[in-house]
Amino acid sequence: GEFDSDSGIWKPINVSGLTAGTNGFYLDFEDSSNLGNDAFGGTDLTEVNLTAIDQSTDTCTNNFATMNPLDNYPISTPGTFSEGNLQIVSGQGSSSSNGYSHFTGTFGLTAGKWYWEAKCTDTGAASLIGIVDKPADAANSSLNSYTYGYSYRHSDGDIYNNGSGADYGNSYGTSDIIGIALDLDNNKLYFSKNGTFQNSGDPTSGATGTGAKSITAAASTNTGFYFPVVGDTDYSDTSTWQLNFGGGSPISVSSGNTDGDGFGNFEFAVPSGYFSLCTKNLSEYG
Repeated sequence: GEFDSDSGIWKPINVSGLTAGTNGFYLDFEDSSNLGNDAFGGTDLTEVNLTAIDQSTDTCTNNFATMNPLDNYPISTPGTFSEGNLQIVSGQGSSSSNGYSHFTGTFGLTAGKWYWEAKCTDTGAASLIGIVDKPADAANSSLNSYTYGYSYRHSDGDIYNNGSGADYGNSYGTSDIIGIALDLDNNKLYFSKNGTFQNSGDPTSGATGTGAKSITAAASTNTGFYFPVVGDTDYSDTSTWQLNFGGGSPISVSSGNTDGDGFGNFEFAVPSGYFSLCTKNLSEYG
């Protein structure tokens, strides 16, 4: 690497023309079936406890969102983060008043159109996924009670906001992948189940918002941002969420869909005009 002459920021050097010498090697991690491959043609390194699912396209020049272990909002037992902060097992409370858990992502969004996927491999009793403005008192309330929180619940398929639920889509279980399409240009929110947007939703419908949940503009929330969020509202059980923001995921992806700029790796097609949560997209569309 080297310091950029204009900004002073440390940046990687292009490896074109680089030679590794007698004992050197170059790992680019581009071959998911052989993560120890020496791209310079030397002896490959042997992987231990690594598989194709451990490959990530997150780099020093393009970071993807993850879940934030500093935003770990249980009232009692904290959640457990793993898999590069893309898998969370919620904590368990000791009574009905201190068992709520929810966890937010590292990117706060104010504008643009965004897509990510998630899978609840253990739904617990009341698992939720959606967006929230992350108020300062987040540890004191259930995710489904926030004025500026919108979540899709596994057990009944309803969308919850401000303490009440409304009919929306189908329930979902441990084998289902939930897609979230967030349109902050038109203040609309869509959820899909295994590639089918619920409530006959059409994320490309713009201001019409066909099948969407209308949301408050980010600028009018407590923080001015919306964050990806998962959680549960049950004190006696836990839930396990796996997230995919496009840069890598514990979810096994077989289809390999990208956004319109070629970023991300998703199981289902990214709606036209929506983008994965990475810094290059955020600087252009956010």
